[in-house]
Amino acid sequence: MPWRLARQTETPTRSSSDGGGESVDGEARSVRCECCGMAEECTPTYIGRVRERFQGKWVCGLCAEAVKERQAREPALTVGAAVEAHASLCEHFNTTVRLNPKLSLASSMRDIARKSCQHRSSGAATATPPSACGGDKLSRAASCALPYV
Repeated sequence: MPWRLARQTETPTRSSSDGGGESVDGEARSVRCECCGMAEECTPTYIGRVRERFQGKWVCGLCAEAVKERQAREPALTVGAAVEAHASLCEHFNTTVRLNPKLSLASSMRDIARKSCQHRSSGAATATPPSACGGDKLSRAASCALPYV
């Protein structure tokens, strides 16, 4: 990318007392999120503030919001534990859904069908027996029957 090459060659410097050049503190650097792996360009002061907030780990804005929501749902959860839980969720997503989205869709549909069947069979007031929803054979429950027009 030409704009990145131009930025790297035009690095602003300030001279120190020994004559060597060191980079300006406000210069943006690329940093990678420890949860999802997305890279962002941020200033070192911003990177430091984020690391202070998340116990030494740099977390992107999207993952930071997810961590905040997780802590809101579970107030007893510490920041470090919330970051670890979100990082494991991101790792699971990256190793399953991102690698094979079709297989993930099929697995999700299977889970939805399983939960729906369990929900129907757990209701004692239903007219259908629990065996109509599952077991080792597929069958349509009476509650799912579609009327013919």
